[in-house]
Amino acid sequence: MERNSDQIFDELLVIKCQDQDQKAYDLLWKRWQPRILKWSFGFINDPDVAREIAQESWVSIHKGIGKLKDPALFRFWVYRIVQRRSADWIRKEQRKRSSLEEARHEVVATEEEATPAVDPVDSMLLAIKELPEDHQRILRLFYLEKVPVKVLSKVLNLPQGTVKSRLYYAREQLKKKLKNRNHE
Repeated sequence: MERNSDQIFDELLVIKCQDQDQKAYDLLWKRWQPRILKWSFGFINDPDVAREIAQESWVSIHKGIGKLKDPALFRFWVYRIVQRRSADWIRKEQRKRSSLEEARHEVVATEEEATPAVDPVDSMLLAIKELPEDHQRILRLFYLEKVPVKVLSKVLNLPQGTVKSRLYYAREQLKKKLKNRNHE
């Protein structure tokens, strides 16, 4: 994998942060905060919640940066943290929604509701969010972050063939979800 000057600079900042250099940590935050916000917003389509997830992610980054063995993997490590914090939030919201739905069914008789037309992009994002976490992660890394299969295999500690296979199955699941949405 070829590294550009930004990646090398980030690696240097990570090493400095591991040596407890506060200026390096401040600069790393300044450089990475927009990306982390963008990633969290990609998982959770709510700017306030995305900021909250970004903040929680920074707490985890700050606590764990000393344990990061390879500074070159910082980007992937941070992405995983953001993805996990987002998944935690989604699970929490699903539990809330589930209990609200149960309460609503007890109080109100169910009525048929007209389903509004859904934008294809929104439909795609919703379908991706319904996939298992490992499929969401591999699709986001490959398509949104443009991480090549070779690098994905190193980051995920999997053979390249397995990464390609997982991409294939993730795409197939996404196709099925979208097809089912279109037929409803």
